[in-house]
Amino acid sequence: MNFNNLRLKYEISQITHLDLHIVRQKAISELREDKYRIAQETDKHIMFDNSGPPRFEMRGASASKLQTGILELSGAKENTVKLTYFVSYKYILLALVSIIILACFYSVVMLVLGAFLIITFGVELVNQKSNAEKFIARILITENC
Repeated sequence: MNFNNLRLKYEISQITHLDLHIVRQKAISELREDKYRIAQETDKHIMFDNSGPPRFEMRGASASKLQTGILELSGAKENTVKLTYFVSYKYILLALVSIIILACFYSVVMLVLGAFLIITFGVELVNQKSNAEKFIARILITENC
């Protein structure tokens, strides 16, 4: 089992009437503006992540970013933009296992911390979905609205 592949996969797709070249340029511009690292870029897809050198950010700003993702552009019948993003759960899993072990040896009260972590992770999932939807909306907005 690869510990680095413990992540959830989500997909959002939307049909657009914009030219895919324009969508691609807007997506790259948005990603660079938000300080994402573009890992791979072709005409049909852009892979990005939020890794790189550490930088000072408020906790809310860092948590509001997508961790990793792939933006796919296809134009067979209709122009479609599909964002696949991933949310890692390896750290929450590690923390929960540690809390359960501590609860067995010390106090069951530690399980309250585990419940708090689960609720926090749920909030993060909702936040990531909202950020993915906002990202798609930003790159598909037309100039003449």
